[in-house]
Amino acid sequence: MIKAIAHRGYSRKYPENTLSAFEAAIRLGFYWIEMDVRLTKDGVPLIIHDPKVDRVTNGKGYVKDYSLAALKELTVYQKERLSTLKEVFAAFAGRCKMAIELKKDKNGDNGIEQAVYQLIKDYNLEQDVYINSFNHASIGRMRELSPALELGLIQTKPTKALFPYMKTINASSLAIHIRHFSRKFAEQCSREGVQLIVYNVDSVRLIKKMSNFPNVRCTVNELERFKKWYKPADG
Repeated sequence: MIKAIAHRGYSRKYPENTLSAFEAAIRLGFYWIEMDVRLTKDGVPLIIHDPKVDRVTNGKGYVKDYSLAALKELTVYQKERLSTLKEVFAAFAGRCKMAIELKKDKNGDNGIEQAVYQLIKDYNLEQDVYINSFNHASIGRMRELSPALELGLIQTKPTKALFPYMKTINASSLAIHIRHFSRKFAEQCSREGVQLIVYNVDSVRLIKKMSNFPNVRCTVNELERFKKWYKPADG
């Protein structure tokens, strides 16, 4: 298994965040599939990245203004339907690990944490998922719901204030953009007991570079390229 994270599945070859994209990533041998979750108008966790449906479907408007039934009428890149988190769990539980990014407005409480956690419990997946988000308060809320889940923060450029907050909520991973990666920061994460994740590891140069840091988890879009060129230093 390739212990890297397939960003939105195999999103370079298949419609992002769809069952076919996730299936392709698993068949290619990826250990983790990553997905984005938002709530529908009727409170159902849906797999979609953007706040609006415009870019990836034939519809227009905000996800939060659509019922699940209405969203199911839309097509993704004229090929597939949007999937719920429940459908993803039903299809892939036991076949891979799942990285779930919570997409939530900074203001207000829409209940996404409770809805996602309930599904995790329903499918007994607490050991097979990790939850992260740019919305750090949302991850704090998730910790209140579960003492056991693996949780993480996402922040494009890391700051010193992150580590104390991570200890407060017992978050174990931190995802940053590859352009802010350094050996020094990787060593700091190791000292802090934090699993470092870097995203946008897609060029051959960056893939080869990260091969020298096998303890750093990579999030990738170019899955076949990564599989070909990633040669971890630890073998």
